[in-house]
Amino acid sequence: MSFLGFLLILFLIFVGIPLFKVGWKIYRMQKDAKKAFSQFNQQQQSRAEEFESQQRRQQQRQRRKSMGEYVEFEDINFAKQEPSNTQKTSSKKSYIKDEPLISDAEWEDIK
Repeated sequence: MSFLGFLLILFLIFVGIPLFKVGWKIYRMQKDAKKAFSQFNQQQQSRAEEFESQQRRQQQRQRRKSMGEYVEFEDINFAKQEPSNTQKTSSKKSYIKDEPLISDAEWEDIK
């Protein structure tokens, strides 16, 4: 039996231990791959949720901007009624009031 015991020990040393190491490495690689994929999936879900929340915020902003700002209007052409005689124009008032020009604020460089 000592010879069979010796063969069993040699078998374990030269075959069993390397098989165990290979199996352990495969197990660790599978575990690490599953962990990496789950982390990637969580990141993608968080990014998708963030994107959806940004979309909701933009839609809310667009709704707020559009609420109450658009007013339908009609173009009305005010044409000056020209009198038949040119001499009468000086005595009659114009039908359109002249409005003062509106100018923007003056530009000033800050130094």
